[in-house]
Amino acid sequence: MKKLIASLLCCLLTVPLFACNGAGNSGDSNTGSSGGSQEVVGNEIIKDQESLKFAFEVDDQIKDIDNGFTSASDLTGARFNVNGEYVGMFKTVQRSKDSKLELYNKDSVRIVNLSGGVAYTLPTTEIEVDYTIAKYRTTIAFEDSILNASVESGNPYGNLPNPWQTYGDEWLLRRLMSNEYYKNQNLTLIKGTECTFNVSNREHAYGDTTVKQGFDVYRFDVKIEDSENIERPYYNIAVVREIKDELHFNLFVMKSKSNKSELMDNLVQSMKLFRAKGIQRNAFNAGAAVEDKHWSKETRDYFRQISTSKTLNWGVFSYSISGTSINPEEGEYQTNYNNARRMKNGIETAMEHGYDIYPTYTHISWGNAMHRFNTPMSTALAGGNGINKQPVLQFTYQFTTNNNLVAQNLTPMFDILRGKYDDHFRQLAADIKAYSKPILFRLNNEMNTDWTSYCGMMTLLDPDIFVMTWQRLYNIFIEEGVNNVIWIWNPIATSCPYSSWGEDLCYFPGKEYVQLIGATDYEMNNYPAGSQSISNFSDRYSKLYSKNCKSGFEDWGVIISEFACGSGGDASGSLGRNAATQAKWVEGMFDEFCKDPQPDYVKQIKGMVWFNCNDYSGSLITNRLRIYDPDTDAYDDLSETIKTFKEGFSRLDAKYGK
Repeated sequence: MKKLIASLLCCLLTVPLFACNGAGNSGDSNTGSSGGSQEVVGNEIIKDQESLKFAFEVDDQIKDIDNGFTSASDLTGARFNVNGEYVGMFKTVQRSKDSKLELYNKDSVRIVNLSGGVAYTLPTTEIEVDYTIAKYRTTIAFEDSILNASVESGNPYGNLPNPWQTYGDEWLLRRLMSNEYYKNQNLTLIKGTECTFNVSNREHAYGDTTVKQGFDVYRFDVKIEDSENIERPYYNIAVVREIKDELHFNLFVMKSKSNKSELMDNLVQSMKLFRAKGIQRNAFNAGAAVEDKHWSKETRDYFRQISTSKTLNWGVFSYSISGTSINPEEGEYQTNYNNARRMKNGIETAMEHGYDIYPTYTHISWGNAMHRFNTPMSTALAGGNGINKQPVLQFTYQFTTNNNLVAQNLTPMFDILRGKYDDHFRQLAADIKAYSKPILFRLNNEMNTDWTSYCGMMTLLDPDIFVMTWQRLYNIFIEEGVNNVIWIWNPIATSCPYSSWGEDLCYFPGKEYVQLIGATDYEMNNYPAGSQSISNFSDRYSKLYSKNCKSGFEDWGVIISEFACGSGGDASGSLGRNAATQAKWVEGMFDEFCKDPQPDYVKQIKGMVWFNCNDYSGSLITNRLRIYDPDTDAYDDLSETIKTFKEGFSRLDAKYGK
């Protein structure tokens, strides 16, 4: 019996394994034989000789002669995982299922991802494997290490002359090849593959082609310095692709208590690719949301109210509540407050509908200017609890110190792991506790992207760091007695950089740390005037609903914490050229909410926040999302959109009451 070292995965195994035949898949790549149901067993080692022989002979590339996997007779046992469950026999490869093999000899284990088309060897016989999100990655704990392995095929640049060069430079390797990045985070690059992208000759857009015959390999060994509070400060990273393959690669990210450079090198040497047999699937099932036992009665009552709400809880974001001027006697405080109040009053008057949710954003800091939770201004602008006719505060808190300017190669995530922000977080907790009213607390939205300081590209390609920092803040809040925070986990609808390792579920902190799901999906509507390319509200959010249902989130409440449809920016054409299309889009949104019966995806939506701000490039508007400003007549051309909102709310209020 293999020793199961569950403690190594305590931060990562966030939900139990479930059989989930409705899980998403990545396409069928094999015409293997079909078979009936198989006996589900525990995770004990299987020694059925017929199964061992069949498994070993599925593909010749499963062999690893250098590490003693020459024939089935070398095997001392195996474990067979199909669709997230261990089975007692393995005598068929089914084209519709996700099959993973763990083949053991006396010294090592051969990990065989049949549906991913890759096999590699680890020099141990004591492992614990997490296949919960096997469509995206496999997590293996052994000795003092945790390895995340993924099969990547999401390069969107196949139509360009140099797809790999473009993808590697833009999405994958830029931080790992930046000396500034390591210096800023106090990381030591022990060993790194040298590569120069952005060259015209594609023959130069390679890492190291001498490590493994026929492959282009990128290897990085990194130590997180000042790491007495970090359990596994050593990172060994390998990106491995066939030289002629511009679109696919394998990623291995391993964190350990000691440098495992040689182990990673040997893993790369042992890796073999073969034609995938089956479909990679997730076995993740979120189950029902769980109330936080620490909540106050007022917070619990609000959570139950919004979770069962049949009407639309509405808000508009325009200005953030100040995180630096928190004294009402200061002039800057009054300026910020007056701007926010004027915008809120103007929008409520124009739409003839009040705010149910008041949204704001705050960072850890901007440079050395630490940001705090502004209790007095939050009370004045929000202060709601669901029954006192005041809006409930949606507080978006972001782990950034520079407004997510990732081009500066700066992230606070490693310092958070080091504990350097713990005192600041305890002050944040005290201020939030003093506010006392329920807060929709949205931490680190849009983490599955490349533009936030807390995305995986900024943390050594390891989303686990996001999970660990989320849990750290959550636990500090509990320690400080915070009882009025409802946590929202809010990935963006389409993960970017189009990778498996950076997909949304890789960032899920565990259902005991989350109570609501956030949703974000914009229609920027920057098409040429008259274009029919626009995607309506139903298209976008019914698609996201279907994706979330595959992960078991169908019974969770959803807050569309920010969204909008644009009207056409002047960076790509005439400003406001799509104003009529914007108004039509909003009308279609209200049509969905007024349907009887409502579509399932609409029933799940409990709150929505329009993002009443523009995106800029210099002085030009790239995305014109702001539809109202009380201080200028520049938005008079969007009066039809405002009228559509007013009429839509009137329809909703007539249907559901207000």
